[in-house]
Amino acid sequence: MDRRQTTPKKIRYFLEYCLFRIILFPIQMLSLNGVCLLARLLGNVFYHTSPKRREIARINLDIAFGDTKTTEEKNNIAKQSMIYMVMIALQCLWVTRNTEQRIYQLFPSHHEGIEHLNQALKRGKGAFYLMAHYGNWEALGMYWGYKNFSQVYSIARKLDNPYFENFIIKLRTSSGGGVFHKESSPLKVVRALKKNSCVGVMMDQNGGIGGLFVDFFGKKAATPRSLALLSYSTGAPVLPLIPYPTEKGTYQAILFPEIKLEKTGDKDADIFRWTEEYQKVLEKIIRERPEPWMWFHRRWKSRPKEERHISIY
Repeated sequence: MDRRQTTPKKIRYFLEYCLFRIILFPIQMLSLNGVCLLARLLGNVFYHTSPKRREIARINLDIAFGDTKTTEEKNNIAKQSMIYMVMIALQCLWVTRNTEQRIYQLFPSHHEGIEHLNQALKRGKGAFYLMAHYGNWEALGMYWGYKNFSQVYSIARKLDNPYFENFIIKLRTSSGGGVFHKESSPLKVVRALKKNSCVGVMMDQNGGIGGLFVDFFGKKAATPRSLALLSYSTGAPVLPLIPYPTEKGTYQAILFPEIKLEKTGDKDADIFRWTEEYQKVLEKIIRERPEPWMWFHRRWKSRPKEERHISIY
């Protein structure tokens, strides 16, 4: 790339990071209660001043719940979802100071379901955590790393700004975990599983036109096939891992039993069915308590071939 194009971009990235560091310091000085109060204030402001995001959330909630919830109930879910998303962002900044101590403040209760992981790891094939953008998934990864149940890896997109990328990598690996970029070879994941490590996979965002169009809240949603494919090929079990928020701004980590699915001999059909089953598990969790999920993401944006003339958002 031409240097005249890259130099301004480098300067912009550096200035963005400098501004970020200025904002970071006062957030680090807050108490957990102060972070929660600020999140509720900013979340309400962002909700009322972001008509585009409100519209996306409204469409998503109409898809998910139809007439089973009133307009008022859907609006409240959308507003609470915005507050949760702001709270997650602020808490992730807050834990950059005294990280281990503050992570344990966010997860004060004893986790549940570790016996399911212990049983799964006895097979020596590692394990996948089925996760979603629900509760504070970032803090959960760090908490799980500090508990040292097994080496934990996350899969994330590499950020464009190298200063932010370095910052977030240091945060995500501060408790001993590792990070695989989405652009990385799947072989890295396979090698980790062979060492009996665990890999967290987010399965609730739009997978693009290359994804499998499986049912999610009664509507086809493009979903990555990678989790089903890797579990199918390696025999690594899949266990849902969810951080449920409490009223105090803290979280209760719950690890659910392994999702046991059978092979029929038709690999393509099995991968489709397994992927859809993973979505059903996440749907059940979200449906039972919808507010902590990220309703502002265009989950149903990509459409199957027969619906590509239809624009949902």
